[in-house]
Amino acid sequence: MTRRRRQLIAVWTLPSLLFLAVTAFAYGKFRIPPPARLTDAARAAILAPLRAAVDGRATPSAATGDLGDGPLCATVWLDGKSVARVDGHGDTLAAASDDAARQLRALGQLRALTTLDRSRARIQVDLVAGRGPLAGGGGAFDALAIPGVASSLALNPGIDGIGVVVDDHEILILPHELVTAKLLQSQRPSSALPDFAMGTDMARIEQLVHRRVALASGQSGAKRDPSFHPTGMFRFRTDAFVEPPVGAEGRGTTSLALTRGLPPAPAPSAASLRAAALLGARYLVGHLGSNGRYVYEHDVSTGHMSDPLRLTGDYSMPRHAGTTYFLAEVYRRTKEEWLREPIERAFHHLSDLIADGHCGSTLPSGVEIDCVLDHTETTAQLGSTALAVVALAEYQRATGDTRYLPLATKLAAFILFLQRPDGSFRHLYDPKAHLADDQAQLLYYSGEAALALARMWVVTQDPKYGDAAVRGLDWLVGWYDFFLGGFFYGEEHWTCISAEAIYDYAPGQKESYREFCDGYGTFLRQQQAEVGELPDEDDLAGSYNVTPFVLPYNTPAGSRTEAMISAYLLGVHHGHGDPRIREQIAGTLGYLLGEQIRPESDFSMVGPAVGGMPGSPIDRNVRIDFVQHTNSAMIRAAEWIDSPPP
Repeated sequence: MTRRRRQLIAVWTLPSLLFLAVTAFAYGKFRIPPPARLTDAARAAILAPLRAAVDGRATPSAATGDLGDGPLCATVWLDGKSVARVDGHGDTLAAASDDAARQLRALGQLRALTTLDRSRARIQVDLVAGRGPLAGGGGAFDALAIPGVASSLALNPGIDGIGVVVDDHEILILPHELVTAKLLQSQRPSSALPDFAMGTDMARIEQLVHRRVALASGQSGAKRDPSFHPTGMFRFRTDAFVEPPVGAEGRGTTSLALTRGLPPAPAPSAASLRAAALLGARYLVGHLGSNGRYVYEHDVSTGHMSDPLRLTGDYSMPRHAGTTYFLAEVYRRTKEEWLREPIERAFHHLSDLIADGHCGSTLPSGVEIDCVLDHTETTAQLGSTALAVVALAEYQRATGDTRYLPLATKLAAFILFLQRPDGSFRHLYDPKAHLADDQAQLLYYSGEAALALARMWVVTQDPKYGDAAVRGLDWLVGWYDFFLGGFFYGEEHWTCISAEAIYDYAPGQKESYREFCDGYGTFLRQQQAEVGELPDEDDLAGSYNVTPFVLPYNTPAGSRTEAMISAYLLGVHHGHGDPRIREQIAGTLGYLLGEQIRPESDFSMVGPAVGGMPGSPIDRNVRIDFVQHTNSAMIRAAEWIDSPPP
């Protein structure tokens, strides 16, 4: 077994075993049972006095019987910002609601709102429904030897809040407030994995508690006392719900139950997936600058956005290409005319960026090549060029316009130049020295290159591209031909997308591609959360995660579902679509529909956020590739999800 294979096995297996042990311990010791949700009628009774207080009307009493005890936390949202927050107390929830309404009525910031703003504001209610201990330093967690997170794994991210008793008065920090303050999954246990985060920033939570204590005592300007260390801290979880958005006929009476700040998702169907993909496309079009450059990132918890008119900073050309590829894909499948001009604007900018890189040259054979090279780079990366080809080919498929075919041809010639006789690819190229790196192998690039060649065959029908794509896929699939190859996989989603894309060129003889992607699907299902797996985590069902304490990222859910759609279609092409893969796809799409920002869920999102896809259930940052991968899966599945299995 090669060293690379041994390392890959270790990367996939050892962390999983460790985190499963951590989960089992924390779940058994610190779990707070899920709350019993109130009925629609009970929620309406609690909201009635709060809504009247916000509107400035006479406040009706919520006394409609015994609805349980308090406290009750009410947050008033307007344009994604919390404009008011009060805690109501009383012997019953009805009394606590009346108390909260009295406090809201007295707030000057609400009285200063216009009548229109009051009507647009949405009220969220959190009922404290269970309490539990907060793990401290030392003890069993320290024995697990996870630096920096030992004292914070007991906190269920986005579900648990933190409270502290000060002078017989409870200070409550709600789950969504911990999310907004970016205090969850903030610790990075390993410098070798800088993107992997888990655990809670307990030091900053202590600072937040201090500020709340100061506010409660009327000392909002007080500096933090270095000797202040709150005691008696505890966790709590809530039964949370929010008013629906105002519609054409008013607000209505039905409130929306919240889990991790999100209302229930629509069920996956052709209609819901198509609508979601178009919402994602509208988000991207709304975040496209006049120069054809995207708002690369939008933090919807603060409203901060990157500036598309600034041509400096962290802007990824491959992600620009991939995002525009998605828009062209949506246009090809829906023919919505509002997409055409923004797509052309984004492709024009991409072609300008490629030209500005001055990466082109002529090979000794006389073949012209070009590659994607940012003005800050000195080394061209295969993946960047491959995604540009995928995008340009999709534009031609969608519009019939061949204006970019000469550019795509030169970029594809670069990919062919970097392919070895055995089908593998070199991944890096120095355009000044005209020298390819024969050692470096980077994640995703070979699969992206195979897809680029497959798409070039689709738009040109030139067999040189089909042959090269097949050689690349044969090498990618053949790499796993050893005795543990069927038990673990790397990130092979591009491989399966490429395998289905080239099916018409290499149909019957490539049964090995279907077998490989079926095996990849089996491997991924072992990481997929299921309904009922943990009674507290059904909102994560369909996602791919390690433990409930390391929440899933949404982009892998999207990209792996793109791969599984291709795997399923490969089976359909061969006459036997796998029903397990179909169910796997539907489960993840249901999860992603809940994660996408919709009018029902944008009450706590600042800026034009509808259609965006945050990084995770507790990461409110939206990046263009998050939208691309997840919505690409949606628009592709919309074409067959309602059809009976073949």
